Amino acid sequence: MSEARELYDGLNLPQLLDLMHGIVEPSPVSWLPQTDGWWVLLGWLLVVCLLGFVKWLARRRLNRYRRISLKSLAEIEVEAPEAAAEIAVILKRTALAAFPRNEVASLTGPEWAEFLSRTAAGDTRVTDSAPAIARAAYHDDVRAAEIVEPAKRWVKLHRA
Repeated sequence: MSEARELYDGLNLPQLLDLMHGIVEPSPVSWLPQTDGWWVLLGWLLVVCLLGFVKWLARRRLNRYRRISLKSLAEIEVEAPEAAAEIAVILKRTALAAFPRNEVASLTGPEWAEFLSRTAAGDTRVTDSAPAIARAAYHDDVRAAEIVEPAKRWVKLHRA
């Protein structure tokens, strides 16, 4: 101890401060998991995310016909004289994509209206407009502006 005292005797405060070393900081903590349980959890999370993505992709692929139909309905000029017939054609094409052909292809008139009402998931706007939608393909007295919104709702809501 006396050696240290002799070493530092005669030095003033700034000189003593210059002899001190800097603050030693600990090494940073690793972000990588340190135990096997975390790796297992990370693996399970990746698998769950991958399965969720695959399910989302499959559902998106299954509902592609709905997106196409909604886009076609949005592009219709409702003031055009043939617009109501175009809406009816789009709905029939949508139904053929979603349901078995032998159930849908032969439906016309009241049977087609009943089918639209039955598959509309209980939506009253679609049910109320179903007779007009069924008549739209064959009669000119149906206004497209009255049936375009119920048609869009049916495309969104129907259950196959």
